Parts: sequence; C-alpha cells; structure tokens
Amino acid sequence: MAGRPATGQTPVKSFRPPPALWAELEELAASEGRKTSDALVEAVHDWVRKKKREKS
Repeated sequence: MAGRPATGQTPVKSFRPPPALWAELEELAASEGRKTSDALVEAVHDWVRKKKREKS
C-alpha cells in the first residue's frame, strides 16, 4: 500500500481552543513537566469516565 509509512503512533487530531485556555494549559502542563498533549489525553479520559458514570 502506497503512502506515508506507519509511525507506531495514534493519528493526530486537532481542535481550536481559545488562546487564553491554551495558554493556561501550556503553563500548567509545563509546571508539572508534562506535554500539553499528555494533559489533554488525561483530561479527555477523565471526562469520558465521568460521562459513563453519569449514564449508569
């Protein structure tokens, strides 16, 4: 199959947060020595778990 070779990573997703929110995310992630993407993945996991609990 032609195309870009596999990187072994999940596909990139994007969104457009308000600049002030992104700045807060960057500041908090940096203060914990984390990548913004790792903090976002954790936040989404937390939100999904919360919504699943609400449905139960």
